Amino acid sequence: MKYLFTFTFTFFTLINLAQASEKKVIPEKILIGQSIELSGEATGKENREGALAYFNWINSQGGVYGRQIELRTYDDKRKPEITKMNTEKLIKEDHALALFGYRSTPTVEAVLPMLISEKIPMIAPFSGAQTLHHPFNPYLFHLRASYQDETIQMVESLLPLEINKIAILHQDDPFGKDGLAGFEKNLALHNLKAIVVAKYDRKDLKIDEAVSEIATTSPQAVLMACTPSACADFVKKIHKKGLYPRFLMLSNVSSDSFFKSLSDDGRGVGVMQVMPYPKDISAIVVREFQHVLKGMDSPPPVSYATLEGFLAAKLLTEALRRAGPAVTREKLLLALNGMRNVDLGGVKVSYTQNMHDGSKFVELTVIGKNGAIQR
Repeated sequence: MKYLFTFTFTFFTLINLAQASEKKVIPEKILIGQSIELSGEATGKENREGALAYFNWINSQGGVYGRQIELRTYDDKRKPEITKMNTEKLIKEDHALALFGYRSTPTVEAVLPMLISEKIPMIAPFSGAQTLHHPFNPYLFHLRASYQDETIQMVESLLPLEINKIAILHQDDPFGKDGLAGFEKNLALHNLKAIVVAKYDRKDLKIDEAVSEIATTSPQAVLMACTPSACADFVKKIHKKGLYPRFLMLSNVSSDSFFKSLSDDGRGVGVMQVMPYPKDISAIVVREFQHVLKGMDSPPPVSYATLEGFLAAKLLTEALRRAGPAVTREKLLLALNGMRNVDLGGVKVSYTQNMHDGSKFVELTVIGKNGAIQR
């Protein structure tokens, strides 16, 4: 009887261990980690709200293979050192399957080495900086077009207007310098050169000196690589000086709150977009987006930033489906690398093992009355 008891105990212990191991491999939730600025600029918050709207919609339909998607977000105040700590926590303590939707070039740059050392994918960072595309990082998967792609169209939009007195405003950090490089490169392709290049410090966002530098040249157009608050402040102060050049901004400023913050000063301001117009129901993803928002008790704004978060969540969800029910980081990476020319409902995304650029969708929009977008 002693040996029978020992065998029985051992047999059931092995079964319990196997079941516990299975539960560990396939938990009830798929945890996705995110570190963004929640306490400052509104664009990141709108990105997150759009992503949550999609994930919650998918979860209401049973999730992915019966598992709920949880987006766990920590505030980094757009400070790289906090982003590093948040990411360390997401990986080591929360055991996130993947990282998602980080915002701001410096904060994403800060954690790039961790993606490689931890072999964890990051999907759809809300930045188009060239430094995130080159050198190639095998664990970073872009959704949006690059800022370099945007600068091409910004410069080309000025050519039919025969504008040649062009000023540049940029933030003095990797993001702003990336925009500056794109502006100067594309101006040179058309035998043009900026009459003045002004910058401001990312730490304090004070733009008075830049306003003075640019105002003295009376430019016809200003190409801008700046954060939303600095961009809005600059436009208003230039207008107060009685100058009304054509302002052209990168897509990083695009949010409902930014357009409204400009008020009457926003009319005629050009903003690049890397997503379809969020009210254009001819695009399948926009119809989905509007359907989901209409079903919410407190929907986020119908903005480009919200739609980008929604589309990024759709991209990640598609990759999770392709990875299979027992998803791991390795399986998710294989699924992402196998996504060739995938139509997400109006935006096509393509990845290979050596190319993670994602989409090339870019268009110029103009702000009209009361912050309304004109295409």
